[in-house]
Amino acid sequence: MLIVGGGLAGGLLALALRELEVDVCLIAAQKPCATQWSYGVIPGWPLGTSPLALQAAKASGLWRDLGRRYGAIGWSRSRLQLHSGQPWSRLLPLPASQVDTARFHAQLPELLRSSGVRLLCADALAIEWDRGEWLVRCSDGSDQRSAQVVLAAGAACRSLWPAWPEVLRSSWAGVLELPDWPATRLQLPAQFQRPGIERSSGELKEPCSVVDAGLVPRGDGALLGQISRFFPGLALAESPLGMEQELRQAIAASALPKGLSKASGIWRQVPVAFSLTGNPWAGPLPDAPGLFGFSGFSGGFAQVPVLAPLLAQVLATGSATAQRQLEQLQVWQPSR
Repeated sequence: MLIVGGGLAGGLLALALRELEVDVCLIAAQKPCATQWSYGVIPGWPLGTSPLALQAAKASGLWRDLGRRYGAIGWSRSRLQLHSGQPWSRLLPLPASQVDTARFHAQLPELLRSSGVRLLCADALAIEWDRGEWLVRCSDGSDQRSAQVVLAAGAACRSLWPAWPEVLRSSWAGVLELPDWPATRLQLPAQFQRPGIERSSGELKEPCSVVDAGLVPRGDGALLGQISRFFPGLALAESPLGMEQELRQAIAASALPKGLSKASGIWRQVPVAFSLTGNPWAGPLPDAPGLFGFSGFSGGFAQVPVLAPLLAQVLATGSATAQRQLEQLQVWQPSR
C-alpha cells in the first residue's frame, strides 16, 4: 500500500493500516505542511449537526487511545476561551483538548518507522497507471509501485491527480510562530469565518481574505493567527504577499491581549486543502480503480482520527460495514 502525504491524514492512516498488518510505504514531502502550523484544537462539543460533526466531537477520546497505544504524541486536555462572541462565551472557559503540533510533527516520523511503516522522505512528482498498477515517481529518482494508492497530500493532491472532483479546493493560510510567548490556554474566536468562505468559494470572482484571530500553545511558545486567502478556480495560486501585515492589523483590532499584533514572530505560510461541501473526501476517486483520496478536512485533528481507522478497514479487508459508515458520514463517494 502506498500513501502519498506525510502529515496528519497520511500518518494516522498509515498507523491504522499497520494495526491491520498491511505493508505500508508512506511518501512524505520535505516541504512544510498544514499539519505543522495547525491550531490542533479539538472542541469538546459538536461544531454542527452533520453525522461527521457529531462523531468528531468524540475525537479527544480517540487521541487519548492513540496515546495509550503509541506513547505521548502531543495530545492533552485544555480549556478554551472564546472571544468576539456573546458575553457568556467570554466568561466561561469551555472543555477542549489540543494536539501540540510541534511535538506531533517531530515525533511522527519515528513513530511511523517503529510501527513498521517504510518512510520515504521525498516529493511525489507524478502518478500514473502503468502495466496494471499505480506508479508514483519521486524526487529521489525512485519509482514506487502498488495496486492501491492513497493521496493524502493536502493541497498537493490536485497537482498529482488533476482529475480529482472539483469539490476539492485549496487556499493559503498564514500564522505567526511566537517562540518565546508562553501561552497557557486556547483563545479562539466564538465563530470562525473560514468555513463559510470555503463553502462559497466556488463562486469567487476575485481573491478574498478572512482572519480568525486565535492564540494557542505550540511547543515552548505559541501560534498566533490565522489568516486565510482564497482565490477563484481550482489551481493553487502562487504564494500571495502581504498576508502577515493583514493578520497583524486584524489581531490589533481583535479581543486578544494588547501588544500581540507587534509581537516578534516567524511568519509561516502554507497551502491548505478544503472541500466545498464542508465534508472531506475519504474514498475512491472516479474512474481510477485502486486510487483513493483522503483530503479536504475542516478541523482535521477532530475528523482524521474518526475516519482513518474506517478507511483503513476498507483498504485492508474490503469491509462493507466500514464502507457503509463512511457513506453515512458523507465522505465516501462511490467510484464510477
